[in-house]
Amino acid sequence: MNLKHRISKHLFGRIRNKRKKRIWNYIWIITSIAACDVLILFVLFKIFLPLLLESTPILLPDNAQEYRHLSTFTVSDRSVTTLAFSPDGDVLAQGMYKKIVLWDIGTGKQQGNLIENDGMVTSLVFSPDGKTLASSGTSNEKSVILYDTSTNLVKTYLSGRPSWITYLDYSPDGDIIVSASANGMITAWDTNTGASIQPILGTVALANQSIYKYYYSNNIIVRWNWIINAENVGITPDSLKSVLESDSFNNIGIIAMIPGPNKVPIFLSSHTYPIGGLAFSQDGSILGSCSRSEYQPFNITTGKIHLWDIETEMPTSTLKTPGWKVERLAFSPDGEYLASDGSKRFSDSRKILVWDLATHQLISMIDTDSICEITVLVFAPDSRTLASGDECGKVRLWEVGKIN
Repeated sequence: MNLKHRISKHLFGRIRNKRKKRIWNYIWIITSIAACDVLILFVLFKIFLPLLLESTPILLPDNAQEYRHLSTFTVSDRSVTTLAFSPDGDVLAQGMYKKIVLWDIGTGKQQGNLIENDGMVTSLVFSPDGKTLASSGTSNEKSVILYDTSTNLVKTYLSGRPSWITYLDYSPDGDIIVSASANGMITAWDTNTGASIQPILGTVALANQSIYKYYYSNNIIVRWNWIINAENVGITPDSLKSVLESDSFNNIGIIAMIPGPNKVPIFLSSHTYPIGGLAFSQDGSILGSCSRSEYQPFNITTGKIHLWDIETEMPTSTLKTPGWKVERLAFSPDGEYLASDGSKRFSDSRKILVWDLATHQLISMIDTDSICEITVLVFAPDSRTLASGDECGKVRLWEVGKIN
């Protein structure tokens, strides 16, 4: 009995020791993994997090300028699709679904309603003399409608473009109006005769907004630059079509600039995501492009704005916004400021960022106090009044820059 007892005690002891050793091995493994996790988090927060923070724009106290909310216009809860100031800055035209509203900036009251449009109003622009307002929409029958601003009645219709027009612009002398369709094609009319003309003088910039460009071809941003030099002899449909069908343009984040049919198209590449918006400065020397962010760790995201020197065809600066995407850009007419949208997440209050173009510093971060996405930004001729429209139908006016 004693021998059996000693043998069983020895065996059970070895088993207990093995179990204890196995448990301690498990504890050591778990502790090691936990220590590694803590070390990894420490490295991320102490080393990489500051680097990420440095890439987000900081509103430095020395650069910060005040802004002031002037007024809010609301006519319905339909999304604001486009805005345009009259040349004297006294009237603001607002486009939405099947309707254009004219606001008197001084009184804040409606000055008139234009309801000739079918479908969504996509673009509005006043003629340089302020006597005509041009509008475009998703209607294929009425490509462009010209209104007499003294009577708010239709002067004439311009047609000939089967695809939706998304962008309109007058030439500086008001004799030509140029339009761009969602498929990237451009048409120009003589405003005196209504006849289409070509070639079109100027430089055009194009970018595809969609990641799935082979499935959604009608998602092309087009912006026009009327500044003309000796080598710029105009754009023709054939030269434009060759660019739109080229392999280079079919890459994500590519901007195509066409200075004329006798010049080789220029392809600008700095964005790794689809372009959200394009804008030329008033003097035509700068092209602004924007896109969404490249990473979203720790809820710290940055959208990108590239400023391109048109003469050198090189980026002069990269501005980073505290938002996962940037889709709206607006240059002030005097060339001092650039406004963009930007916000962290869908649930955050939408922000408007104002940049000083001389220093490329963020000088104002306007809180709209609304979660409605900003759909359009436009400066008034005085370069101090900024209008913003959102998807909830509100138009807000802001005073930016140096406020007296």
